Amino acid sequence: MGTDKKVTEEVVLDSHTEEEGHVHGPNCNHGHHHHQLKPIVRVGAKVGRNDDCPCGSQKKFKKCCGK
Repeated sequence: MGTDKKVTEEVVLDSHTEEEGHVHGPNCNHGHHHHQLKPIVRVGAKVGRNDDCPCGSQKKFKKCCGK
């Protein structure tokens, strides 16, 4: 039969990986400035399931946008 050839493929995931030699995580502290996430703050009052939907459809929230 024929000869089998193995095809190899080099995949470069990140150019920084080769230079720095490690994976970045949330506790990485070697000169990187990771962005701190700010909590999401609701502006208005919480909409109850049986209240009218704030989208203006005149349906209850649980039957409209609350699905």
